Amino acid sequence: MPTDENADGPPSIADIDPFDSEDLSGETPDNLDEAVTEEWKASTTAFQRIHTVLKNTYEPHTTGEIADAAATTKPTVRKHVEPLVEAGMVVERRRGNAVEYVWNQTQRRINRVAELADEHSSAELDGKIRRAKERIAALEDEYGVESPNELAEVLDPDDDAGWDDLATWRSLEDDLNRLEAAQSMAEYLVGADSVANGYDASNHV
Repeated sequence: MPTDENADGPPSIADIDPFDSEDLSGETPDNLDEAVTEEWKASTTAFQRIHTVLKNTYEPHTTGEIADAAATTKPTVRKHVEPLVEAGMVVERRRGNAVEYVWNQTQRRINRVAELADEHSSAELDGKIRRAKERIAALEDEYGVESPNELAEVLDPDDDAGWDDLATWRSLEDDLNRLEAAQSMAEYLVGADSVANGYDASNHV
């Protein structure tokens, strides 16, 4: 069973709902999708829409696909995606004559770690880390192995509960890595803030 840190499978480019239709006022228009898209366009910039589309999809997509999903044109996509590629946030891939773009998975992981560091206090992260370690230790004791890979080697193919525990163990290890990285980032930021505040104070003595 996956842990809270792991959401359901990633959305496809067709799953992105650009704007909540409940926010539309007045009578329901004949073409609701068109009205929703126009409302999204009115409330965002082309760059924001392109950024949203890329950040919320996991598969590479062509300029045309991104343009359709972001309610803009292919030249506008090319204009705004270039700085994202140069910054390392988006990866450019060539497939035959087509150029495709996908959000950098390393950047995605960094963003997730940063979100955890921002959303949770050091004490909360400590608690989550402790509970993850306890659950991993319980699985080690139950199966008498030290890693998910070792467990995979000894499980019977028909042991559904065991394979579920294996998936849980791997999810816990992924969560633990993110939590420990978030804790390190939070501690670094606190230290950096202290140094910066001390420097500012010394300049006002």
